[in-house]
Amino acid sequence: MGLRGPAPKPTELRRIEGNPSRRPLNENEPQFAPGVPSKPKKISRPASAIWDELVGEMASAAILRRVDRRALWQLAEDEAMLASAYEGIWSMAAAIKREAKVQGKQLQHGEIMMLLTMKNGRMAMNSIGHLAARVIIERREFGLTPSSRTRIDAAADGGAMDALEMKLCG
Repeated sequence: MGLRGPAPKPTELRRIEGNPSRRPLNENEPQFAPGVPSKPKKISRPASAIWDELVGEMASAAILRRVDRRALWQLAEDEAMLASAYEGIWSMAAAIKREAKVQGKQLQHGEIMMLLTMKNGRMAMNSIGHLAARVIIERREFGLTPSSRTRIDAAADGGAMDALEMKLCG
């Protein structure tokens, strides 16, 4: 899965920066009012906790829109699935370590390296890698990675979210 380059900048940001590329601006870019999307009814329990954490962190930055519901849901579910996959890998590694101890064998390079010599272990690690890459891409869409945060002006709509934040907290 390759990246095509940096994500396009919103038109308003290009205006503020002066549009150094001189390319035509998209005058028809949709504008959505800030707002916290409603939590989906069918969200899994682990993803629900992640949803709450993400919304709690992002609400004050004024980056959420109600139309972001499905993208945020997917991010929460993928993060929950990734956490579960990591738990599974560590469980598999612990089982390998226990089995080696029962057999009186020494794992020269550790249980994770032993796990990587097994087909199921390699497949699991490969799946985790793909899911982790997808989560990073999803997090970038919301400005949740260190480099993507530099593209977001959190103070731009600060006043608009104050009332919403008070409603959430109070």
